Amino acid sequence: MVGFFYLKSSTLTNQRDTGKKIMDLIKDVGDESEGSTWKAFKADPKAWLFEAGYEYRGQGAGPNGEIPNNLKLVPVYDTEDTMHVRIPWKGVLEGFDPDQLEDEKGYGQGPAKLPILLARYFMRKCR
Repeated sequence: MVGFFYLKSSTLTNQRDTGKKIMDLIKDVGDESEGSTWKAFKADPKAWLFEAGYEYRGQGAGPNGEIPNNLKLVPVYDTEDTMHVRIPWKGVLEGFDPDQLEDEKGYGQGPAKLPILLARYFMRKCR
């Protein structure tokens, strides 16, 4: 079974930094110019995600949560008139109890709220 991505740090400052990197990536989607975040992401999405603050937990992960070479990552992105709907793999439902609910932790206060939210949910359950 494929693993999942998690933030390496539970510190809000680090999560804000990860969120800012995601914001830069979002702004650069499609920009193939030298030095663009998008170009760096496309060249090596595994390294980009790891350096941005994510770790992979699953079979083949490196000792620090590095993403295994045999894991295929397929970037999809929305545009003004295109929205992608991700259908999870059916294996994620194994052992799932729909009546079990857990409260999510808060996202902090002030202007740091959006980057932290993005950092926590950008790769949530993505594979």
